[in-house]
Amino acid sequence: MHDNAPAHRTLAAQKKLAYLGLQCLDHPPYSLDLAPSDYHLFPGLKKQLKGRHFSSDAEVNAAAKTWLDGQPSEFFFFLEWLAEIRATGLEVYSASWGVR
Repeated sequence: MHDNAPAHRTLAAQKKLAYLGLQCLDHPPYSLDLAPSDYHLFPGLKKQLKGRHFSSDAEVNAAAKTWLDGQPSEFFFFLEWLAEIRATGLEVYSASWGVR
């Protein structure tokens, strides 16, 4: 498994991996090892900040805080659910889903 960087997808890299007997595995569509914020939090924040120019880190932080403060409580449900999974252990949830 690699990060799908262009250098890792080149024919030369793929041939070398095959020569070494290594197999590339695709990333799963969702994994607790991947950052959920990349899929849930950042797209909306990036859209809000797109095209704006800031003169300091404090201005960026204030704009991000303003955006976060404006989100409905349902927006944070996913993050709370994820924290609960991490705190109680995935085994509890995977057992209830019939996954081992």
